Amino acid sequence: MLAEAKPNSYQGQYSMSIQSNLANAEALYRQAKYSESLELCNKVLAKKPKLAHAIHIVALNNYAQGEFETAIIAFKKAIAINDQQSSFHSNLGNIYLDQEDFSLASRCFEKALALEPLLPEANYNLSICLHNQGKLKEAENYCKKAILQDATNSDFQLHLGVIYYDRGQFENAAIAFLKSLEVQQKHQKGRTKVDAYWQLFSLHLSQHRYQDAIQTADLGIQSQQLSDEQLCSLLIGKTIIFFLFNHLEEAKQALQLSEIIHHFPAPSKHIKNIGVFHTYIKNLIALEDSGVYRDCYTANDEMKDIYFVSESHGFAPNRTTINYKNENYRVKSLFIMGAKVIHFVKEEENKYQVSLVSLLRDLPRGSKVVIGFGEIDCRPDEGIYPYSLKSQRDYKTVINDMLTKYIEALRSIADSFEIEIILYGVPAPHPQSIETLDEPKQQGFIDIIDYYNQVLREICRGQKMTLLDVYSLTNAAGKSNLQYHIDDHHLSPKTVPILFSNLNNS
Repeated sequence: MLAEAKPNSYQGQYSMSIQSNLANAEALYRQAKYSESLELCNKVLAKKPKLAHAIHIVALNNYAQGEFETAIIAFKKAIAINDQQSSFHSNLGNIYLDQEDFSLASRCFEKALALEPLLPEANYNLSICLHNQGKLKEAENYCKKAILQDATNSDFQLHLGVIYYDRGQFENAAIAFLKSLEVQQKHQKGRTKVDAYWQLFSLHLSQHRYQDAIQTADLGIQSQQLSDEQLCSLLIGKTIIFFLFNHLEEAKQALQLSEIIHHFPAPSKHIKNIGVFHTYIKNLIALEDSGVYRDCYTANDEMKDIYFVSESHGFAPNRTTINYKNENYRVKSLFIMGAKVIHFVKEEENKYQVSLVSLLRDLPRGSKVVIGFGEIDCRPDEGIYPYSLKSQRDYKTVINDMLTKYIEALRSIADSFEIEIILYGVPAPHPQSIETLDEPKQQGFIDIIDYYNQVLREICRGQKMTLLDVYSLTNAAGKSNLQYHIDDHHLSPKTVPILFSNLNNS
């Protein structure tokens, strides 16, 4: 939200005609009449070329029209003339925030707050920046300041809930999300209030409270307050649960109702991600209906469950039959959305750690659990590869440190809860995934995936933990042999049964 100059801030400073033109220029800007507003500003600047307030209004108009670089230059020019206006700093920070340059944005909001510490929007926006920089405790403090200064904005409560959620403080997060909905209904203020339904849904999913998640999604859908994008998010969220618990007809219906997910112009990152789930689950259901993997689905209710805990990679093996140590099991997949290995080795407690521990704690003693995280850590656009390039750290050091801590943590959990943990490696990357990189960089990425699996094998061997070596099964000279991939990242339902069969024969 743009910070505006205080009412009557021009009075006593300029002539009546300039005061009138500046006031009218601001009014036209607020009415989205940008050309008329700029015309008045230029008229003023022709007489007073160093009038900071006029330059600031020019910058606001440039920003509103998407001319970010021009706006940045104008904001900086206004600040150079008068650096005592908090709105100048705050609005420059908003541009950097839109561009996701959280470091530069933070500096701007800090300068604004040094001038006026009680600005609710600046405190809120600084909280967003700190949150995105991983400084969650500081983000929480600034968000609470924003709420103290304005308790009527549902966005502030919603963001506080997200911070609590990311820190693994699930009960506090639920209170904040519900408060966000309550504040919105009472004050009708806030831009992203309906996202609280998705956040509550995600929270219940992380808590493995699936019925609560479904009920939350239904409440959001029935509220008739959601955009089409938000409706699709909740419908696809329900699809995930229906699929995991074998309610395939309900899953198909939710998929059909959310087909529009693939047709939004300029979709956000969230919509792109949730659209991947739509395509993936739809594909898995079609494959099952086709009967091509009929031999994988021979489980019955008398079989014991073997659990497969992962992000989306656990969907394909769900309900397949495997044989382990001469006993047949039915695979029951459990889900932690977006989880990476790196999340489980961070010192600060987070939602992924809390979700995994709470899930494993509730399993029967003696359970056998496949842990299948790591593929997201091993993508060209996120995880180890881009981190190593940016930080200039040797990828071997990064992988050695990360996997050592990861398996030590899993070993400790296994011992505490008296369960057997089986590790699932990272498949050889699909050629189309590799080809997203420039050709000179491709071999470096291939080497990282190979080394990751090599280290995983060595540590599992030393710890005497069972490894399902999906890399060896899928590998052809560092790339996928294309016998198991059903899209750029995911593998077919037959993969896990074959891996267990290979274990028995080794």
